[in-house]
Amino acid sequence: MSFFQPLGSSKVSYDDYITSVIGGNYSPEYVGVSALKNSDILTAVSIIAGDVARFPLLKKDTTGNIEQDEEINYLLNVKSTGNTSARTWKFAMTVNAILTGNSFSRILRDPKTGKALQFQFYRPSETTVEETNDHRLIYTFTDRLTGATVKCEAPDVIHWKFFSHDTILGRSPLLSLGDEISLQDGGLNTLIKFFRDGFSSGIIKLKGAQLNGEARKKARMDFEKMREGSTGGSPLVFDDTQEYTPLEIDTNVLQLITSNNFSTAQIAKALRVPSYKLGVNSPNQSVAQLMEDYVTNDLPFYFDAITSELGLKVLDNDERRKYRIEFDTRSVTGRNVDEIVKLVNNQILTPNQALIELGKERSSDPNMDRYQSSLNYVFLDKKEEYQAMKGGETRNAETNQDEGTSDSE
Repeated sequence: MSFFQPLGSSKVSYDDYITSVIGGNYSPEYVGVSALKNSDILTAVSIIAGDVARFPLLKKDTTGNIEQDEEINYLLNVKSTGNTSARTWKFAMTVNAILTGNSFSRILRDPKTGKALQFQFYRPSETTVEETNDHRLIYTFTDRLTGATVKCEAPDVIHWKFFSHDTILGRSPLLSLGDEISLQDGGLNTLIKFFRDGFSSGIIKLKGAQLNGEARKKARMDFEKMREGSTGGSPLVFDDTQEYTPLEIDTNVLQLITSNNFSTAQIAKALRVPSYKLGVNSPNQSVAQLMEDYVTNDLPFYFDAITSELGLKVLDNDERRKYRIEFDTRSVTGRNVDEIVKLVNNQILTPNQALIELGKERSSDPNMDRYQSSLNYVFLDKKEEYQAMKGGETRNAETNQDEGTSDSE
């Protein structure tokens, strides 16, 4: 089964995916999936997919207020498909979108209202995308177990793509990491060979003999046979006519291989993951600062692609004009309680807005939507007038107290 059919007369995206197929067998294996054998890519993909899955999705109005919608919350944060949780669905969708460039789910809607009820996940290898002459997109899903096919138009398909140059198909960042992965694999293979062989190369001298090519080849084979099956520390036996001199290995080469973080740093850069999460030394910042910077500046590359697609396909036309879908990252980027209290006291936020910042539900008390002010603060140009009023109040209070004392006597 082909991964994607060519769209119209253009084969750019299709050719990108052809280059991602590993040859040599009749069941193609995608470079994206096979790349999970690389521990750095596995770690980076797990971090991104885990963050997409753990942050809840919210429905907000155009002013930023959270709109309570039980159906949207259940679909996007509780149970997204018929047999998996929303967390699992978002994780799998993100993994496929990174590794292959695209991830797909069919939207199952209420036949009466047209509301999205749940999603049906399909692997990229089960999906074919075609562009019609009038530039409509037709998605054909093929069930891998039954072989049954179903065709859907774009409004009924959730299609995540984080990097796209034609607005139709996505491109995996792994296609740009071939050299880095090869460099890393080459270094690992060198280490594996060194520790597996257990011996370094050496020179065998056969005294008093003039050897032709065939004799040298036989001597080499005899020595290799003698080494076969020997374990660490077992002796090698030579006679007086043979002399073995091991070649010294520059340990700096091995140290260079083990300490080389270039490939890891390039993988982190391409996937927009902080290097410290992949074991590379980080700048002189706290983990909290690095995490907040990652959520604020790197994750939106993934978040915006996801929320824009969900808002376009899950919300109807009227809702899209009033609401949007956003990730709730306040657990990492949100203000602490002291900061919010200061904002309320300085008339920046209303008490209800403060509750929203804390992730709490709005109060129905209308006074909670009013800005609060402290009597301890006054405008600078009114300071003298206010002070005079305070002084008058003090004198009146003293007079009243004296009059009360006289009456009691």
